[in-house]
Amino acid sequence: MLEQGIYTQKALAEKLGVNPSTVTRLLKGQRKSARLERQIAEILDIAENGDESAKK
Repeated sequence: MLEQGIYTQKALAEKLGVNPSTVTRLLKGQRKSARLERQIAEILDIAENGDESAKK
């Protein structure tokens, strides 16, 4: 979804209530947060493992 331009990292950060750098670190695997990963999966309507087809 981020790759498709539906959300920017900044917009996703705002929706999550975190700093954009936090989203960057999550996406790069430099930071782990099960709570934020669940929230991102819900916002982007994908499974937590990144499989978009799993939620459709």
